[in-house]
This record gives sequence, C-alpha cells and structure tokens, in this order.
Amino acid sequence: MRYGYEYTYEYDYPANQGAEAGVLISIMLLTFTVIFLLALVSYIFHSIGLYTIGKRLGKDYPWLAFIPFARNYFHGELAGEITLKNRTIKNPGIWNLILPIIESTLLGIFVFLIAIIGSLSAATAAAGIGGVGIGLSLIIGMYIFLIMFAIVMSAVRMALSVLINRQIFGRFTCGNMAVVYSVFSLTVPLYEAFCLFVMRNKEFDGDMEQKTE
Repeated sequence: MRYGYEYTYEYDYPANQGAEAGVLISIMLLTFTVIFLLALVSYIFHSIGLYTIGKRLGKDYPWLAFIPFARNYFHGELAGEITLKNRTIKNPGIWNLILPIIESTLLGIFVFLIAIIGSLSAATAAAGIGGVGIGLSLIIGMYIFLIMFAIVMSAVRMALSVLINRQIFGRFTCGNMAVVYSVFSLTVPLYEAFCLFVMRNKEFDGDMEQKTE
C-alpha cells in the first residue's frame, strides 16, 4: 500500500503592502527634498545678506560670505568689537569660527575615550580579571561630564550668536528690536537668513552710514 503525501505551501501577502512601502518611501524622499531646498534657500539668502552688508561696511573679501566655514568668520567680523561692561570681544569672527570646531573636536575625543574604556571593561570582564565596576563608574562620570560640557558649549555659542546679531541688526534698527531679532534668529528656522536678506539694503540707523563712507 502506498501513501501519497502532498504539501502545499501558500504565503498570503497583503495586497497593499507594496503600495504602503512605496508611499512611505515617497514621503521620505519628499521630506528630504523639502529639507534640502529649505537649507539651500537659507544658505543663499544668508550669504547674500552678509555679502551686501559687508560691502556696505567696506569689509575686505565680502565674497567670504558664500564660502562654508569662512562665512562664520565673516559673519562675526561684521559685528565689529563687542563690548560687555568692562570686557571687549575684539575678534568675534574668530570665536564664531573656532568655537564649533573646538566643541566638535572635544566631543569626539570624549566619545572615543568612553568607547575605549567600555571596550577595555568588557574585555577584562570576559577574561575574568574584573574591574567592571571601575570602568562603569568612569563611563558614567565621563558621560555626565560630556553632557554638561555640551550644554555649556552650546550656551556659549548661542550667547555669542545673539551678541553678534544684536550688533549687526542694531545698525538697522533702534531700541531693543535688535535683541528681539537676534533671539528670533536663534530660535526660529530661516529667520536669520531672511532677516539679513531683507535688511541688507536698508538705511543704517543713526550715523552708521556716515561712518562707512
């Protein structure tokens, strides 16, 4: 007697699964495209604003406004010397350029050290040598320090940005409006770029126009 066995495998895929994946990919591509276009528009408007203001102030090499990183320096130099009570920031452009570099470098070093300590702790634990508690304590301590350092550096950069923009916007406005524009530039996306672009050809406030002639 022969017995026949027949197995039938059927996989039931949802009919709309491929369509949903296509819609999701389309949404992601559209989102990235919009972000890229907004970033490009912001970069162009920001650069044109800095370039025009720099020319009106008689700055050398106003074309630096269009070059990445170099325009951070140029942006700060447009502010001129910044006076804070008894102290003066003589080269805000240099600080505006190097602070992000210093922050990124030190953060990278801290992350590398945390990774090294974590790897050594894992290796000693696997070898049965011990020392996991010490390594974990060091990692936690460095991680806390890393967070505090990032917060402090971010606060310093934001404060410098407000001071620079306040001095630049102060050439076109009066009263406390320069501070308002500076704070909005720090918190509202695209605001700084459009503000510089709109103000670039406005008359200077007070006798600033005479100083640049």
